[in-house]
Amino acid sequence: MKKFLLIAAMVAIAIGASADGYKIEKVWEINNPQQLLGLDRYEIRQGFGMNGKFYVNSKLNKVDTIDDVIIPTVPVIYEIDENGLTGVTFPGSTNTAITRDEAGNIIVSVAQFPNNWVDASIRVINPSTGESVEYPIPEEIAVLGRCDFLGFAKGNLMEDGDLYITGATQGTEFSHLAIAGGEVDYDNCFYMVGNGVTPTTSTVINYYTDLNGDDALLYVTRNDHPRKLAYEDNQYTSSLITLPPGKSNTNGMFPFIWDGKEFFIYSTLNDANQHYMDGFAIAESGAEAPIVNVPCVATTVNGFQGNWLNAEVDANGVTIYQYFPGNDAGHFTVWRMTKDVEVPNVYMLGGDDQLWDPTSGTLFEYDAENNVYTATINFPAEYNFFGFTTELAENNDDGGWSYIEPYRFGAIADEGTDFWYEGQDYVSLTWDEYHAIRIERGEYKLTVNLETMQLFIEKIGGGYLRGDVDGDGNINIADATTLIDFILGGDGEGIVLDNANCDLEGGVNISDVTTLVDFLLGGTWPN
Repeated sequence: MKKFLLIAAMVAIAIGASADGYKIEKVWEINNPQQLLGLDRYEIRQGFGMNGKFYVNSKLNKVDTIDDVIIPTVPVIYEIDENGLTGVTFPGSTNTAITRDEAGNIIVSVAQFPNNWVDASIRVINPSTGESVEYPIPEEIAVLGRCDFLGFAKGNLMEDGDLYITGATQGTEFSHLAIAGGEVDYDNCFYMVGNGVTPTTSTVINYYTDLNGDDALLYVTRNDHPRKLAYEDNQYTSSLITLPPGKSNTNGMFPFIWDGKEFFIYSTLNDANQHYMDGFAIAESGAEAPIVNVPCVATTVNGFQGNWLNAEVDANGVTIYQYFPGNDAGHFTVWRMTKDVEVPNVYMLGGDDQLWDPTSGTLFEYDAENNVYTATINFPAEYNFFGFTTELAENNDDGGWSYIEPYRFGAIADEGTDFWYEGQDYVSLTWDEYHAIRIERGEYKLTVNLETMQLFIEKIGGGYLRGDVDGDGNINIADATTLIDFILGGDGEGIVLDNANCDLEGGVNISDVTTLVDFLLGGTWPN
């Protein structure tokens, strides 16, 4: 067994925060868990949410009498969605602890409540298949005392992962349970000691990946300051997490990375400075104020001293699950946190009748559903040049072009030349070393995608398109045939003479046929 030292570094994490644009709204809520869960209502002390559902473990294991009928009850894990009980259950545990890993497996402590971890195990359940596996706690790390709760685990504990467990002892230990290949990895199970932590029956250790992409642990004890534990140079360092206006003594705290920041969800006090309620806030450590603050709505304190919160992050926001197990005011609630993002403008510079000027440009329309910008542009000149910017200058003095330079973007082109549009599927755009786009006369629908940095060009109507002799909007062998028939027979029906001037030297003759054939074979025009 390995043994690591936990070093206490009394350094507060100071990142800074801004509340601009953040908002939270309630998605759904189910009140009165005791009515929903019937006989098991009094012993469901911890729960978590994922994929739109909650999972709670009822540890009750006794007989109840209803209408003089003796009914035995056994531990059950319930699945709950916005409509209530889904009808899906899993074998529970007589312990109170339930959590999950990064792969979405349910984890329960199979330790007889309220005893310690000796002769105990961890059960891992795949909620999609019902498959489960049970791992014994190695004797060497089962030196911990009683622990009522579990924090979130790393990896996929059905196969490979890590779980950190604690217990109330006279020392400062917590243990690391390693799983590899679907079995306990005894060589990598160890316990850590140090002066920075003092676990209790209510201590929870959540694994997460921090803002730097490194492994980290969020250490939370109900009535003590939370800490971030970071692994570095074969040891864990401990730093205080300071939160505005301060974490209450209620259990429940969770870390997540979003919007380029490291956030914590944590339980807060109500107006009467009363602990064990259901208010919570979200903030960066060291911030002056939370970015989100949800006040208490419960009217009575939580007898189990818990307000369990966890989060799922996606590209558009954060889903927050809250299980408040109060006997009279408990609830399952799903929240959604988002941020108002300012959508930039997109202007086209150039064209012919569109001015090549830092103070004016054609404003594109933003399509919020598809997150793209579109405009229909008529390019009247034989050759047209254009590019893009997200900002315009107020005046065209010496600073006009300098002002808009950071906002300009255009085509990626080889050898430092302008980019010729000749029917490509799309034009790749860039903010750096950009180039103007050249296009021949005609009417086009332009679509700009700033996320993928692509410009899509769609020809509209007949308009001018070099080589499109038959005017069908495409350049292919049919155009060469139409052009040859015209030169040999002089029949001008179905031919667009402007488009047939392929060598751009005026008139339509055999040189235009040669130029068109060369384009069809090589894919580029000679000039």
